[in-house]
Amino acid sequence: MFKKKMLEEMSWTEFEKLRKKVDTILIPAGSVEVEGPHLPLAVDSIVALEVARRVAEDVEDVVVGPLVNVTYSDWHMGFPGTLTLSLPTLLQVLREMCESLTEHGFKRIFFINSHVGNDAAIWSIGNEMARKSKARVGMISIWSLSTEVAKDIPELREKQFLHAGEIMTSVVMAIRPDLVDMKRAKKEHLKPRIDSFTQVLSSKVKFKDRIVGVYHRSDEITQSGVMGDPLAATREKGEIIISHMVDYIRAFLQEFKKMPIS
Repeated sequence: MFKKKMLEEMSWTEFEKLRKKVDTILIPAGSVEVEGPHLPLAVDSIVALEVARRVAEDVEDVVVGPLVNVTYSDWHMGFPGTLTLSLPTLLQVLREMCESLTEHGFKRIFFINSHVGNDAAIWSIGNEMARKSKARVGMISIWSLSTEVAKDIPELREKQFLHAGEIMTSVVMAIRPDLVDMKRAKKEHLKPRIDSFTQVLSSKVKFKDRIVGVYHRSDEITQSGVMGDPLAATREKGEIIISHMVDYIRAFLQEFKKMPIS
């Protein structure tokens, strides 16, 4: 088994040997954006990289590529510290990154994605790579997966992922407890701009029991960047969530690697 799992930590000669046996790479994709007053700006990036690293542990035929860190977070720019690329820029970054990987022999590129702002660009690149028969691209949304696994974790009060809420805060406490300041944690839920709407997500409202897309700056609907209740978060809950997610992703990858390229 290859001792080094991180592509960027290898020498070119080590990589040359690895690529003859490995054609699957994990790409962690995160963000740098507001995550409430108690969490660091790089939550999504920290979590994506750690989940990718744990998935690749003790798996011989998978390597972890460089973290895609600054991505598309335009709607959070009302909060200082948020960084964003334009969507066309992100698309081009991912395109050229995937082109480089396929040129070096990777045939399966799987994004460990923790930020919804990356979804459209990854979807576009995945279709482009498939059309050109260069590689099979896949993606899993970490936070969407966390909502699914939360149903089986009785310790959790919030049974769905909410921005800077119990699930996210617990996961960061498990990975980087030194970066979590629970003294500053607060409960806050999204506030609709008009009384006839129920704010479901930052980009979705409910009106007469139907969901409709309505797009806001996040500072219009939350004062702190928190969109849930982090107060019940614990490190132990975070470890349980991560373990469930890693087990699922590992199992999925075994099937993903069977998919034909063209």
